[in-house]
Amino acid sequence: MLIVRLKPKKEMPALQGHPWIYSGAVDNVQGEPEKDRLCRVLNAKGQFVCQGMYNPISQLAVRVLTLGKEPVDRAFFLDRIRSAAALRRSIVAPDTTCYRLINAEGDRLPGLVVDRYSDVLVVQLITPFMDDFKAELVDMLRAEFPACCIFERSDTRTRSNEGFRPCSGPLWGEFESRETTVQEHGLAYAVDVLTGDRTGFYLEHSLTRQRIRAHAQGKQVLDLFSYTGSFSVSALAGGAASVVSVDSSAPAQVLLKRNMELHRIRPFVWRHVKDEAQRFLSDDRTLYDMVLCDAPAFGNEFEEHCRMVNLAMARVSPGGVLFSLAPVTAQFGSTDLLKAIALAAKDLSRTARILEPLSQSAHFPWLPTHPQGMHQTGFVVHVD
Repeated sequence: MLIVRLKPKKEMPALQGHPWIYSGAVDNVQGEPEKDRLCRVLNAKGQFVCQGMYNPISQLAVRVLTLGKEPVDRAFFLDRIRSAAALRRSIVAPDTTCYRLINAEGDRLPGLVVDRYSDVLVVQLITPFMDDFKAELVDMLRAEFPACCIFERSDTRTRSNEGFRPCSGPLWGEFESRETTVQEHGLAYAVDVLTGDRTGFYLEHSLTRQRIRAHAQGKQVLDLFSYTGSFSVSALAGGAASVVSVDSSAPAQVLLKRNMELHRIRPFVWRHVKDEAQRFLSDDRTLYDMVLCDAPAFGNEFEEHCRMVNLAMARVSPGGVLFSLAPVTAQFGSTDLLKAIALAAKDLSRTARILEPLSQSAHFPWLPTHPQGMHQTGFVVHVD
């Protein structure tokens, strides 16, 4: 096992529960990092701090596994996997077959993400150690979920930042089709687990889809950045009078049409438009009772989000509702989104009132000592 010694006074974040130790906090490393990933971290005085996974290439030099000195072996990881599975059994509704099973740091398994789509487990291995440990992890997942196939989608940008190449492909079992049908709160969705965004579906929006359903009765709805139409399906299930879905992705449009078929929705009730959201909003002058805006991460975070919220709010009928959502990044968070909403209301001479906050689903737990684990924010906004 490697020995990672920290610079003076750099141990406190880890001791207080933060799961990352940055490269700038490391003084020296004893051992051979190219051969061993597991490490024991010591402070500048040589006192034990934690055990973790070391990566000399990453800015996140150490991902903490435990503050204890217990063996970090198969039994250790199996216990963590079982703990994550037990939590999901307690919080995921019986009418839901898709959810995040393991949420990396949030389940004390940094570098490992596992999403479940009915009888398919989709795995992301983000760190070199987890990638080296792949065969063992697959064996453990097979034992715990014997009815499931396992597919790898380690094609994230984070993996590249860790210094090794993306990887994707089957790990266990036979895949009859790239499309899987799942249930969430009793509604069916078609998911492409092999090539779809993220691991195939925006699982973090489970609670948001419920809130959309609760607000949609009788409303004319505009769904921006609709992807495969899960927000649209939720609105229609909640009694929306009509929905217009806008997205620029051709593959997403294919699955959106499939979701229309699954729910036998008539085309004149649910209309889909292949277009960039900002271009559509610049051209379209229709007002809607409810606008759903799940904006992506932008290059110039604050400026672009301000423009997007402004365009979306301008399409809300007086007395209507805006669902404004954004990914949380190092440059943009909940406070920034609130500012964007306030600026849009001022610019448009509208009155905006926050009805409720929106966040990632309960099966995306995060540590109170690790705010970086919160990666989705949003608000339901009443617009006069």
